[in-house]
Amino acid sequence: MIGRASKAASFLGGLATLLMAGAITSDVLLRYFLNSPLQGVDEIAGFLQVLVVFWGGAYAFQQGGHIRVDLVTSHLPGPVRAWLRVVTLLLGLALLAVVCWVTTQSALTAYRYQRVSVVMLYALWPAMLLIPTGLALMAVAMLATLARQVRAALGPRAGRNEVGGQRNEA
Repeated sequence: MIGRASKAASFLGGLATLLMAGAITSDVLLRYFLNSPLQGVDEIAGFLQVLVVFWGGAYAFQQGGHIRVDLVTSHLPGPVRAWLRVVTLLLGLALLAVVCWVTTQSALTAYRYQRVSVVMLYALWPAMLLIPTGLALMAVAMLATLARQVRAALGPRAGRNEVGGQRNEA
């Protein structure tokens, strides 16, 4: 289920990228040829960029797309790598929990005070809410990986190693 949700969020991020590229291209062409730029393209592109970055995180995590430096860990024995991965996943989840909490509070504050964008006067809270929702989806993906990693770390000695992402899940 988390695989489908992260894939759908990533797909929406891809659509947002296309929409952003189309809007910016139209703005540039209209500005250059007709000296009449589109109003609010910068703001809309900023909102869409938040969706692209934060809603694609869970899928990138599941596919192993985040940067990992394994210069040292690749030389460690499998069981040590397995437990080190458990620790790093726990640290990552703790960090995501804090950031989700803070960004949710920020979005709620923007909603309470009816904060709006500078140019087009759009409400800011929907775009701000994209951050904690994307991070929460990534936290769920990390939690699923953590559960598999703990099973691997506690399992038979031959299987004690880092578990991969959910590449085969639909």
